[in-house]
Amino acid sequence: MNINLDFNATLLAQMFHFVLVLIILRLVAYKPMMNIIEQRQKYVADNIAAAENQKAEAEKFKAQYEADLQRAREEAKAIVERATKASEEQAAQILESAKAEAAKAKEAALADIQREKDKAVTELRDQVASLAVLVAAKVVKGSLSVDEHHNLVQDAVKEVGQLQ
Repeated sequence: MNINLDFNATLLAQMFHFVLVLIILRLVAYKPMMNIIEQRQKYVADNIAAAENQKAEAEKFKAQYEADLQRAREEAKAIVERATKASEEQAAQILESAKAEAAKAKEAALADIQREKDKAVTELRDQVASLAVLVAAKVVKGSLSVDEHHNLVQDAVKEVGQLQ
């Protein structure tokens, strides 16, 4: 077997040029491209980290907002409960006041009734005394003195007072 290799100088020049282009590209383009790629990776990583931080911060704000909302709901509930309790207390106070005023009015009415009763009894005594004097004067027809008339009237008044 006869292998006949024809060596071509063009092939050797092409290989040399290819290696030379690779070396030039490595020196000129590879490092800047790698720097650009590394910067891009760092930029993407930083953006991802910033997004994660913003997400964590947003979740923190959401949790704080929900806690504030819950606290506001509890405060509103407490305010409503306090207002309800205050209104119930006020209603009880108004009811007590009304009862007290009714009791005072009843006592005043009873006192007025008692005064009127006493006045009527006094007037009745006076009338009975006058009638007794008239009756006694007719019965005795002038035989009693003024002091005796007075004593008879006083006795009649006392008897009327004991009848009550």
